[in-house]
Amino acid sequence: MTQSFYDILIEDADGRHLWLECQQDLEIARKRLTILGARYPGTRLILWNHKTRAILAATEGY
Repeated sequence: MTQSFYDILIEDADGRHLWLECQQDLEIARKRLTILGARYPGTRLILWNHKTRAILAATEGY
């Protein structure tokens, strides 16, 4: 069985995704997204599945 990894990315003004951190547990990744969203207000942060590249959640921004 392969392990899923979840990346938290920050989206810059040009729409490029810059890697911020990676988590193995989805629930921890969701909590980290909330914490990081509070730390970077007005910035779009994206949580996605590293393997499938599916966006699982995003914060408001830009």
